Amino acid sequence: MDNVERTKIFLQRKFGEYYEKNLPELPEEFEKREWAFVPLINLPEFTMYRHISFKSRYEFKNHVINDVPANIYYSSAYYREPSASKMEEKGWEGADLIFDIDADHLPIKDRSIQNALKHAKEEVFKLLDVLSSDFGINRKSIRIVFSGGRGYHVHVYDRDFRKLDSGERREIIDYLMINLNFDYRIPETTVGSRIIECMKKLSEYIIQKNHLDGLIDKLNFSGKKEDLVSILTSGNFNRLSKSKSKRRIFEYLFSKCTAKVKINIDAPVTADIKRLIRLPDSLHGRTGLRAMPVPLNKLDDFNPLKDAIAFGDKPVKIRIRNVRKGDIRWATDELESMPKPGDKIKVPEYLAVFMMCRGMALYGH
Repeated sequence: MDNVERTKIFLQRKFGEYYEKNLPELPEEFEKREWAFVPLINLPEFTMYRHISFKSRYEFKNHVINDVPANIYYSSAYYREPSASKMEEKGWEGADLIFDIDADHLPIKDRSIQNALKHAKEEVFKLLDVLSSDFGINRKSIRIVFSGGRGYHVHVYDRDFRKLDSGERREIIDYLMINLNFDYRIPETTVGSRIIECMKKLSEYIIQKNHLDGLIDKLNFSGKKEDLVSILTSGNFNRLSKSKSKRRIFEYLFSKCTAKVKINIDAPVTADIKRLIRLPDSLHGRTGLRAMPVPLNKLDDFNPLKDAIAFGDKPVKIRIRNVRKGDIRWATDELESMPKPGDKIKVPEYLAVFMMCRGMALYGH
């Protein structure tokens, strides 16, 4: 038996132990959901088995324990026949409104998983504010789940949204991501008010810090400076649509502020009314971390790389295959030095599982 097989057997045993002690809670109306699994023993092949349904928690537990999964998914949709092999035969009855905020889809790219998760959390807070203030969604109907990877899932369990079709969900996406038909007019909406407020603050900053002359030169503004100052201080930015020269100023301010106000979600996830989403409190097969629900009042202090650890700190022998420093910089306290390919070291069990799941290490020496 080679080290690759030993590694899979080790991970299968550890994931199995986790599920024996920590069987996840099943979602609302789980009998109407389609379920899908990626068996751990098949890795690195990503083989998904789907069109599965369960009538009881006992059935679900037997399935998970007898064929230990690397990943567990369930449908956001509710079906009359969730186990039907053809989608058109399932009988769609509605779907939860879900959002996926993944660091890989953010404009700020950061190789450090710590920093990436920090940026993702900032987007979650922005999303929560808009969902409650603009859409009137009760925060008790919103559930935040750390994905176990590089972001968060936001589930909305509000029946008013359950019957929305893909087109109606795209309207929500357009609102959140500020996908506007650009005509140099700011929409008279709540999100438009946020953009205007941001443009006012940015204009005030530019004037106070004496950056206006530099901006005029950079954007080739040919009008009168005093007229521009009057517009910027008044906040009546629609007046900047009067000439090509002024429009360049508008475009600069507007683009800066839409980038700040927009919420960077993975749009296809929200638009898909039959989406498979990771089961909360299940393990992520690429990290070994829990897809952990986070109470809204604890989100600010939540540290996924500590709080979502599923395994202990018993020393485990591993052999290094490769190292991606951004992936393990969070665990440098457990490493005497940054490991190199071929190194044989001992690390705490949770870190060993993480590195094996990431393909950075093999089990044993």
